[in-house]
Amino acid sequence: MTSTISSSTPSAHRTAREPASSGPDGPARPARAQLLEDKLRLPTPSFPVLDRPRVNALLDRACRHRVTVISGPAGAGKTVACASWAAAGRAAGRVVWLTVDADDQRDWFWSYVCMGLNRIQAAPPETLRALADTSADQFPLQLVAAAQTFREPVVLVLDDCQELIDPGVLSGIDVLIRHAPAGLRLVLSGRRPPPLQLARLRVAGELADIGGADLACTAVEADAYFRMLGIEVAADERAELLACTEGWMAGLRLAAMQAGAGAGPGQKVNGLAGDEPLVTDYLWDEVLARKEPRVRALLVRTSLVPAVSGDLADTLTGQSGSARLLDQLSRENCFVEPAGRGGGDYRYHPMLKEVLTAELHREIPHEVPVLLRRAAHWYAGHGRALDAVRSAAAAEDWDYAAMVLAETGLGVVMSADLAELESVLALFPADRAAGDPAVGAAWAAARLWRGDTDGAAVYADGAGRALATASAAMRRIMEPALMALRLTLAAGSDRAERALAPEARSLAGSAQLAASTQAEHRAVGLLWFSLGLASLRRWQTAGARDALRQADHQLGAGALTDLRARARGWRALAEACCGDLTVAGQAADEVRQGTTTAAHMAARLAGLAQGVVRLVRDDLAAAQALLDEGTGGGAGQLPGEPLVIEITALIQAAVLLADGDAAAARAALSRLREGWGRARPALAAAVTVGEAQAALRAGDPGRARALLLLADEGEEPGRTDASLVWAELLLAESDFPAALDAAAPGLADTATLRERTAALLVAAVAHRRLGDRQEATAAVEQALALAEPEQAFRVFLDGGAAVRSCVTVLVPPTSRYAGFASRVLERFDAQAPQLGPAAGPDTVRLTDSERAVLCFLPSHMTNEEISQALFLSVNTVKTHLRSAYRKLGVGSRREAIARGRRIGLLLSGR
Repeated sequence: MTSTISSSTPSAHRTAREPASSGPDGPARPARAQLLEDKLRLPTPSFPVLDRPRVNALLDRACRHRVTVISGPAGAGKTVACASWAAAGRAAGRVVWLTVDADDQRDWFWSYVCMGLNRIQAAPPETLRALADTSADQFPLQLVAAAQTFREPVVLVLDDCQELIDPGVLSGIDVLIRHAPAGLRLVLSGRRPPPLQLARLRVAGELADIGGADLACTAVEADAYFRMLGIEVAADERAELLACTEGWMAGLRLAAMQAGAGAGPGQKVNGLAGDEPLVTDYLWDEVLARKEPRVRALLVRTSLVPAVSGDLADTLTGQSGSARLLDQLSRENCFVEPAGRGGGDYRYHPMLKEVLTAELHREIPHEVPVLLRRAAHWYAGHGRALDAVRSAAAAEDWDYAAMVLAETGLGVVMSADLAELESVLALFPADRAAGDPAVGAAWAAARLWRGDTDGAAVYADGAGRALATASAAMRRIMEPALMALRLTLAAGSDRAERALAPEARSLAGSAQLAASTQAEHRAVGLLWFSLGLASLRRWQTAGARDALRQADHQLGAGALTDLRARARGWRALAEACCGDLTVAGQAADEVRQGTTTAAHMAARLAGLAQGVVRLVRDDLAAAQALLDEGTGGGAGQLPGEPLVIEITALIQAAVLLADGDAAAARAALSRLREGWGRARPALAAAVTVGEAQAALRAGDPGRARALLLLADEGEEPGRTDASLVWAELLLAESDFPAALDAAAPGLADTATLRERTAALLVAAVAHRRLGDRQEATAAVEQALALAEPEQAFRVFLDGGAAVRSCVTVLVPPTSRYAGFASRVLERFDAQAPQLGPAAGPDTVRLTDSERAVLCFLPSHMTNEEISQALFLSVNTVKTHLRSAYRKLGVGSRREAIARGRRIGLLLSGR
């Protein structure tokens, strides 16, 4: 054993490089001449290298950790970055550089490490001599001990560490990773991290990762690089080059070479294509040639799709196990990387993709259309309609592309970016757009969503004409879909809409009976949805509810999740307006718990529905809160949908009227009429009826009559809600027989639950005033029977004192509805004048004692009983009550209860 490290190194195994002589105390040892000097030398590129302070700073920060892993694909600039940093960075003079080879077994590897440490004289001579005399199996632990004596921190850089395969070397490096002190830092640079135990360090924050994206050239660096080479690059050229190379340093170098970097100033960088010999040769030598034939075949056959999953790759190649191979390629930094998070999709670097695509068309061009058709079918089966159409169009399989559009339904327009949709539709030849019902309908929908109704009508007419020559399967899908388009196009004309609705409803019924495929259910669901919206536009809530119920079922069967969520939101609102509060609440809850892409607007509709439910159940504070929650413009609404802002305004007016502020309700309705009602006859009619009801509540029957006459003379005569307001007016005028006649439409089988309940209450009041107690009792009990399951209190409260009197007198304690009747009466007792908008529990300053006394009022306990419960004298209770009444602005217990409930000091009765 020699005594100096300069003439001898640790034990090494016998290699083919040069025969080794046997030593007396161990295996053969390599002589110094056997070690390759260039493995320990900092690489010096023969081409110009750009100084990149950003990357040097990145390495400085990273090397504060015990271990730094630098990984990236071939040509990412790993070696150049590390060498530049080692030569000029903060660690200059303290770096042991070792370029790793695959045949570096344990003895050879540690020999190089020892020789590198000797060159920088990192430790006292005696420590280095002891390290040189250490056997290879003990060297890692001895190095850990030696590192305690390093004069300053040493960085051991292992370049091309993907070549580390010897188990003895790997286990020794693991020892350094676990036990090395702060004075020894490791930098592992390679195309992929070596199989070492790094996870624990990463979790503990002791490992720094630098990837290909960190090393990618930025725009500023690219400009500096080409400026250094004397190459003129315009900003748009540079941006294009960075887009296709994604900052890949070798790509920029190849572009510079292609431009003739040494030919003098003024040279320009042209577009760098993946099929250029420079690029092809580099990627083939550095990436593809190193892979098994099966892996190369997978890459080539999957290169024609933007992103590939394991399942799609299996479909394209006809093999299994593609997911594992793609994951391995991604981990090995072979220009394959995950596309998004957790989706299982992978994308190829644009340069590699171009090389692979060129190889595909050069070697197996006959497979290209076959692969494209396979991709189209796979996309269609996974709900990716536009990708399916794009692949089918690339294969010029126009029939399948059109069928995908038909089977997807026009709901694809909702879930797609319109620009992307139009770019896909533009792939079809002109004769297809004019002569295919599915393509024409898709163009019509796209134009409609763009607000181009004239263009949409032209495409829809062409699609309708093409339907006559289409196949039976295509007609079963497209006939309902085209009718839905026609209904939406008719949204601007009440007359056209009314004329079209019967035909559309008949078609929806027959098509629903015949529907047997998912695509047919989608088309029928779309038609029912359009019918529901058409009814809502005319404020026919019962018809809308029935149509939207059917839409909900059919869209569910057709798996159009986004459109179904929207339809269910509208359905919840229609159910609430009809008085089916339980069903409305359930539908609204389901929508608001949803997570689809259409959830925002659907949830807004569901919130409005819940607001109506709260209003009808006389929880005005909650109703107002839900209205406030859903405020906003019409962003996100689809063509043909009633404006949510209009519906919100109508509900707001109803809440104000229920709260006793008829003037504010009339003002809200007036603003609604001025804003939208003039051009919307159906909306104008609804506003007129609302204004008549507000006038009647305000004690102005003359104005109410004039408004109702105006409604009867308008374009929407015979409305049931108008008939019920007429009945209320006639009751106020003591014309009881006429009131019964006016309320009759509300008692029809087609009337909604709310309308029937209101009509029964009118009948009860009229019969009682006419002396027919038996009919009056029957009517009020029927009204209670309808309202009790829904807890619908508001319809009774809107009837005023006459209805209260009927419930008090006509419902005996023995009636099965006596319990609900008593709760209705409690609600009557809780009525109080409307408070200002700022009123709330924080604006009424009650003492704790006054609040305590106030809380006992709804129990109907006497003052003496309250005094006993609170351990106060009766006089003290009375004093507190007088003070609370004064602060609340009321004069009686009933008014105090009502005011306390209104502003949240007392819980609402149930």
